[in-house]
Amino acid sequence: MKNKLFRLFGLALLLVAGACSLQSCDNDDDNDELIIDPYLRANAIVTVKTDSTSGLCYLQLDDSTKLLPTNMKKSPYNKEVRALALVRYTGENADKNYPCVYLDRLDSIRTKMMSPAVDNMDKVYGNDPLEIVKDWSTVCEDGYLTLRFRTYFGGAATHTLRLVRTGDNTVTLYHDANNDVQGRAGDGLIAFRLNNLPDTNGKYKEFTLKWTSFTGEKSVTFKYKTRK
Repeated sequence: MKNKLFRLFGLALLLVAGACSLQSCDNDDDNDELIIDPYLRANAIVTVKTDSTSGLCYLQLDDSTKLLPTNMKKSPYNKEVRALALVRYTGENADKNYPCVYLDRLDSIRTKMMSPAVDNMDKVYGNDPLEIVKDWSTVCEDGYLTLRFRTYFGGAATHTLRLVRTGDNTVTLYHDANNDVQGRAGDGLIAFRLNNLPDTNGKYKEFTLKWTSFTGEKSVTFKYKTRK
């Protein structure tokens, strides 16, 4: 599930398919709105960061590739977030570490930390079903697990998702639909910083994601490397 879209710089336009209309994404930890847009054009998922030396905004494409947007000097967000981006390679480099791109569009993804393990997590965090979509936007990189998921949205309440470390190399995704279990099937995107996983000491290691689907418990394995 590695995000390789940008490496050839032949950037095809992709559609993030879904069945619901766009919802603006506020990345405050007290707000659990999720970005859902069936018509959003994007060709990369990035982490929006600020260079500590220059103060310039840059986009982290994967574990090693940094992109410098020539038409955006300052991050539009008040903290580091994951985002869908539509970028065009300019053919220039700011230096050896920063290929230059023109940023046509940037839409933040709900970005949050992992949650602590508590007693009775199914009850406390919710155990409503959802599906994880095998898609280019479901990816583990730059210390984040970004997930495209599918469930029913009726618009009656805000859905809350939490990621919890439940074993040495296991994490579980909990979904609380807050009784909003009717309506149309739609897709959402959410990103979790893997802050509770053990240090991999610069190497790639595997962990297993578990969740409750509409047909029972499912799991998938990802590779990750601790971000420094």
